[in-house]
Amino acid sequence: MCHRLRSIITVEPVIFLFMTGIFLQTPAFQQLILTKVCQETYNDSICRNIQENKEEFKTVQSRGSYIMLIHIAIMSLLSILPALILGAWSDMGSRRVGMVLPCVFSVASGALYIVIYYVKNMNVYWTFASSALVGISGGHVSMFLSVFSYLADITESLNRTFRMGIAESMTFLGGTLGFLLSGTLLEHSTFTIVFGVYCGCNLLGALYVLIWLQESKPLNRYSRLYEEYIGGDESEERTISAKKSVATYIKNSFSTIVKKREGQNRQKILLILLCVFLINLCNVGDQTISLLFLTYPPRSFNNELYGWYTSSKMLISGICIICTFRWLLKHIRETWLANIGVTMRTISFLLMAFSTTKWMVFLSGIMHAPSGYSIAVLRSISSKIAYPNEQGAMFSIMASVETICLLFAAAIFNGIYPATLSTFPGMCFIIMATFQIITFVLIQWISEIPTELPKVIINEE
Repeated sequence: MCHRLRSIITVEPVIFLFMTGIFLQTPAFQQLILTKVCQETYNDSICRNIQENKEEFKTVQSRGSYIMLIHIAIMSLLSILPALILGAWSDMGSRRVGMVLPCVFSVASGALYIVIYYVKNMNVYWTFASSALVGISGGHVSMFLSVFSYLADITESLNRTFRMGIAESMTFLGGTLGFLLSGTLLEHSTFTIVFGVYCGCNLLGALYVLIWLQESKPLNRYSRLYEEYIGGDESEERTISAKKSVATYIKNSFSTIVKKREGQNRQKILLILLCVFLINLCNVGDQTISLLFLTYPPRSFNNELYGWYTSSKMLISGICIICTFRWLLKHIRETWLANIGVTMRTISFLLMAFSTTKWMVFLSGIMHAPSGYSIAVLRSISSKIAYPNEQGAMFSIMASVETICLLFAAAIFNGIYPATLSTFPGMCFIIMATFQIITFVLIQWISEIPTELPKVIINEE
């Protein structure tokens, strides 16, 4: 019974806990930066009523936006190399390592946030040390590449898109709980409680992986994908060496996008990576500026209302995937389903850009619901193109692209938002909608390229 349960419930709880922590921490971290900036610039009387002092509020938001940009840049740049190494290494080593490391370093990061809050003499730039801690572990990049590589190992092609969709829904459900907790706790408690819960989520995630989650394959052997592509049973799997240089792991990761493949598979992978880049560019941009945008008049959200908005948006998206994804996969082509998600997200961004009332903001969140279809479909297609011995490398490249999005999104949207704050604050969302239209065209292009399953026998190392 326990073995059967372990085959059904695998990586879903760890990604739920990890994403709950991220979405709990994000608005709290942004508020901590704004609080620190205000305390360093103005006196306590102004900071207590900062929203009523429009010019001071604009100054705090502008400086805070640039600090968030640097924070994201540090975390992004530091996480790329660990992700590239870990992805290729996990094809021969353990997928679980890439899940445990981000959790452990996130606990250390949360503890540092608490210290920064308590020690008034520590200026806002100490938050960069916290971002560095997350970055050197690979952060969410390592988590995502490990989770989806794990699922690719244990699932068959026919069921893989659905399982990845369920894992993707855990991001939204974790976001629901995280944002709801963050808004409520920030409004009624302190940063200590918020970051303490953040540490707790990551600690539970690490313990879950260590105690419950089994390896997806024997160490130093290929996964069950070997049988799917090559034939044979598990006893025929070839033993391989995990002892390689760092340069070799990086080379193996990059080779997944440059090597020759059957038919037009290489072109398809490159188009998928471009789509992933544009989708996540908008994801990060939305998360980066939404708090600033919604707290600015005329919307004037407080922490609790912002928490309710973001949590309801995530909850609807998660429920949408769980309740509709499998049924739609039986009746609609995968790429069409991906474009439904892109189309609804475009509408959501346009509505948000012109929102002046709270009901318009919440309606935008409802329109956002099917957005999770797109990335789940793209991940599944890429896993079917990749060879059995490069699933981790493939997802490390994809996750690294997502990480680069952090840097580009911060540079674009944290730069544009302060510059357009006095004229049209919603300009960032117009740009996001434009990126989604481009993504729609690219996915349509992908749908017209036939996928040819790999036929090359895996070489022993």
